[in-house]
Amino acid sequence: MAGIYIHIPFCRRACHYCDFHFTTNLKRSAELVDTIVSEIALRANYLNRESVKTIYFGGGTPSLLPTTDIARILEAIHKAQSVEAEIELTLEANPEDLSAEKLLELRSIGVNRLSLGTQSFIDSELQWMNRMHSADQAQSCIQDAQGIGFNNISIDLIFGLP
Repeated sequence: MAGIYIHIPFCRRACHYCDFHFTTNLKRSAELVDTIVSEIALRANYLNRESVKTIYFGGGTPSLLPTTDIARILEAIHKAQSVEAEIELTLEANPEDLSAEKLLELRSIGVNRLSLGTQSFIDSELQWMNRMHSADQAQSCIQDAQGIGFNNISIDLIFGLP
């Protein structure tokens, strides 16, 4: 089984707990997408025709990218690699980025699993972590995603905050 991980290093702001590589400067996001598409083409034979069964967009916050950019990356993968028909296609996202319209767009390009950076359902903890969403927004996002047809949703939670 082959899997592909695509790192999208952009975030709206720094969360106080985060140790990942990221930038809050989104000015070069189009350039990054172009580079990812080029890199995928350069590595067309890298998997020796082994079928891709999972694609994971992690970060950073991949949900900051326009859906058209995610679709471009997926198109490049499909051109360069053999991709299973029943693929697991995951996108990490923050609740504040996922309007009903964005969720529908993501479903339309094949995203079938969400990994939500919820972190907590307690507003004071979310504020301490420098998160942009509220507990209610997180709840609504999960309900909206389920209503639109996402039946594979993981949520990140942080326990034991000081």
